[in-house]
Amino acid sequence: LQDVLSSAESLIRYFERIRDDINFKSFYTKILKENESLTDKPILARHRRPSKRYQSSSDSVEFSSCEEFYRQQYMESLGTVVNMLQNRFTQKNFKLLCNFEKFILYAANNSLDDSNDYFQSIMDFCYGDIDVEKLKVEALMIVDFFQSVIKTHQMNIKQITKISTICEIFNSCEVGKEMLKEYHKLTKLYLTIPVTTATAERTFSTYRLKTAILSTMTQSRLNHCLLPHMYKEKIDKIDPRQIASKFRSSNEKRQHFFGLIL
Repeated sequence: LQDVLSSAESLIRYFERIRDDINFKSFYTKILKENESLTDKPILARHRRPSKRYQSSSDSVEFSSCEEFYRQQYMESLGTVVNMLQNRFTQKNFKLLCNFEKFILYAANNSLDDSNDYFQSIMDFCYGDIDVEKLKVEALMIVDFFQSVIKTHQMNIKQITKISTICEIFNSCEVGKEMLKEYHKLTKLYLTIPVTTATAERTFSTYRLKTAILSTMTQSRLNHCLLPHMYKEKIDKIDPRQIASKFRSSNEKRQHFFGLIL
């Protein structure tokens, strides 16, 4: 997440820097030159006065040239992009997730004491989910446990820089999940908190399955239809013959009945 935040901040600074008349003039001239052999020169559309019911107290803007029109489009587009990036990556929860990531990675490489500022962020965000006092005790031995596992399993890891590496270490030594229970729980919480809502929005869009014609569909059947629809890429990879074979081999009666079919 720190890399994502740094990239977003770099983009914001870049877009703000090029949002001026000098950069627009250069951009506009370059586009006109590249499009000379591709299309006609831009023509300013005829100004149309909006209907009275759509008119506001301010008069509509009338441009004197194409360059002036596209200048406004250029400035508005960059302003919209900057505002969207700032709104998305300056949210309080996103910064808390960044602190979580810093703590998880820092604790995996260094021994922490009670005075670390990260514990307060964890208390504020995971109140009731994480026992911070136990986490403070675990933080003293996390780095020793990881180094021991890396040495025992001969992992080629010099420094832990990714959350996936921590998951790999935990999976290679199951006792660590109980030994560092709160730290492991914190890692799982970090991995399950969605950074975006795109997946949830796509899920809600699949509710179009239940149309007026299919309004008698029960909730149970709706759930059964939604899951394959949402994960259709994974469903396509499943071999139905393996499922049928497993279903058939579950008891002798099915083997006798479906034996000739399969």
